[in-house]
Amino acid sequence: MKNKILLIILFALPFAAISQNCQEFLNIQKSGIRYPWKYDVQSKCGLFIGGKSSQINVVCNEGKDYKISFLASSAILKFASIKVTDENGKEYFTLGVDNNKKKDLESKRQFMLSLENQKIKIKTGKKRIQIDADINNLKLEIEKSQQEIDQASYSPKTFFAFTPAETMNLIISISVNETCTSKGCIGALISNKKGEKSGF
Repeated sequence: MKNKILLIILFALPFAAISQNCQEFLNIQKSGIRYPWKYDVQSKCGLFIGGKSSQINVVCNEGKDYKISFLASSAILKFASIKVTDENGKEYFTLGVDNNKKKDLESKRQFMLSLENQKIKIKTGKKRIQIDADINNLKLEIEKSQQEIDQASYSPKTFFAFTPAETMNLIISISVNETCTSKGCIGALISNKKGEKSGF
């Protein structure tokens, strides 16, 4: 019986230590908040592994300015994807490469290859001119999509600030790609301050 209890303690101890490290991860970061900003108790931090996803609901009150900073352990940062939306699905912020954007880019590349194959068969005429125009437009779209993916991968913006026009709920969706073999902490550090009035 004693061996079983010892085994359970030894098994649970690393997970408890990691959980405490994630909370400590957030506590260290919140020490950087400076006046007039205040720490918001809706801030959260948790342990993530490959394939894990989670959501945080945040109530943002009218008359306050909000800043939400995202923190991630370096071991899982490039695998993390964070999206902030309202209840209607309007997107306010994204961090990381969205898999849908990667799929969209790949489908555009495949479509361009099919257009180029068609172009080889058509030597002249209006259809050839139209295919050339379609290929040029598609090249611009592919270049723009690739730049967005590169920006999200290599120099992501890790915070955003806003002032809600009225009290609203934000949904922070966090996921880690299943190809990630590491584990680490991801946190949403939320701070707020009284909104500045404009006008008289």
